[in-house]
Amino acid sequence: MPTTSTGKSLTHQLNKHRRLLFKARMSKFDISNPETSSDTFRGFYTLFWLAMGFYVIQSVIRCYEQEGVFLSLGFFRLFSKDGLALLISDMTMVAATIFSVLFSKLLIWGVIPYEPVGVVLQHVCQTVFLFLNIYWTFWRDWPWVQSGFFTLHTIVMMMKMHSYTSLNGDLSIRYRRLKHLKEQVPKWIAEHKDDDKGSQELKSMEDEMVLLQEELVHGNTRFPDNVTLINYLDYLLVPSLVYALEYPRTDRIRPGYVLEKSAATLGSFLLLYVTTERYILPKLYDPHMSDIRVIVELLFPFMINYLLIFYIIFECILNAFAELSRFADRNFYDDWWNSITFDEFARKWNKPVHQFLLRFVYAQSMESYRLSKSKATVVTFMFSSCLHELVLVIVTRRVRMYLFLMQMFQLPLIMIGRLPWFRKHSTTGNVSFWLGMFFGLPLLAILYCREAFWSDAIFGIGDKAA
Repeated sequence: MPTTSTGKSLTHQLNKHRRLLFKARMSKFDISNPETSSDTFRGFYTLFWLAMGFYVIQSVIRCYEQEGVFLSLGFFRLFSKDGLALLISDMTMVAATIFSVLFSKLLIWGVIPYEPVGVVLQHVCQTVFLFLNIYWTFWRDWPWVQSGFFTLHTIVMMMKMHSYTSLNGDLSIRYRRLKHLKEQVPKWIAEHKDDDKGSQELKSMEDEMVLLQEELVHGNTRFPDNVTLINYLDYLLVPSLVYALEYPRTDRIRPGYVLEKSAATLGSFLLLYVTTERYILPKLYDPHMSDIRVIVELLFPFMINYLLIFYIIFECILNAFAELSRFADRNFYDDWWNSITFDEFARKWNKPVHQFLLRFVYAQSMESYRLSKSKATVVTFMFSSCLHELVLVIVTRRVRMYLFLMQMFQLPLIMIGRLPWFRKHSTTGNVSFWLGMFFGLPLLAILYCREAFWSDAIFGIGDKAA
């Protein structure tokens, strides 16, 4: 038995899925965070929300003076259209991912070898899962809000499935290898009991068994005891795209905290609704306004919406799910607003997706295909750009590739941002970053939405005009 070569191969496999360090942390804008309560700029956080409150009051008054109602419901009618079908479709889509548990069981039982058959099946099934849901979105002919939400949620579930089956598939190889060694070692000892020359080979097998046993245990959880329906349902609630045998947990669920985040979600969504209804949609489909004027008009509304969407997702929704699942690591974002380059922004603003891309695209491309760091970075950016472009293709029903090209254009900008001069003048880099954010969002709206608004009903223009 070639134990030496097998041991080296296994060591490479053990390094293949390095454990992501999860630890108990709180998000930066959480008011229960002790660090936040003592922050020097905490007053500006309070000021922002007070300003947003007065902003809503001002908008409501203007709406009443102009239209005779406190709040227009055109946008509400748009995103509430076919709501029941969307809910049922979303629940069905999430339920379909439970097949991952059965797939993992088949890997553990040895019915399917993970490499290479299981890996191929895994990617085929996930691709079919993605495009079946995309087809369903087109078949239902949902407006842009429903299409965008369902597509994004489908991508999230695909990432969760991939992480779950990848880790369990990799551990199934080690598990079956450990079982084989446990059966082989006693036979080997019986066959070589009078042979002192084979002690090194025996030690190699025993060391490998110890290493395998360590890799199959994380905290109090041992593989394959984790592959259960209950564990998978818990993983669906955990706001992480990287599966682990065990996560850090809080002691209890705080109902008041969940209520606080739910109320913050509703309040922030009201701000989002007012901004979209009053200051974005009227400008986007106004054929009498030039593109440059539209960009100028949308600078602040789009930035406000961007900040609100960030807050709703990463501070409210993810924290609420973390509390319900007692997930203690709530480092969903870092100080992305201080970014100097766009790669720093990509690392900081969406930590769950960054962690997934880091492990399953960036590191995987280097380990499996022997790519250099620079080439792996290009591959990661390309993968991310394709997913972003896919969402906009489904939302607008058009293939334009503007966002893909703009994201890939960040690569040379990143190289420039890494120059010593930019590192030395960090304020200049931060100003460049924010200028890109301010002008990039309205420009994308011009490139994608104006054409769609003028020629299609998916944005609800026909209803509004009526």
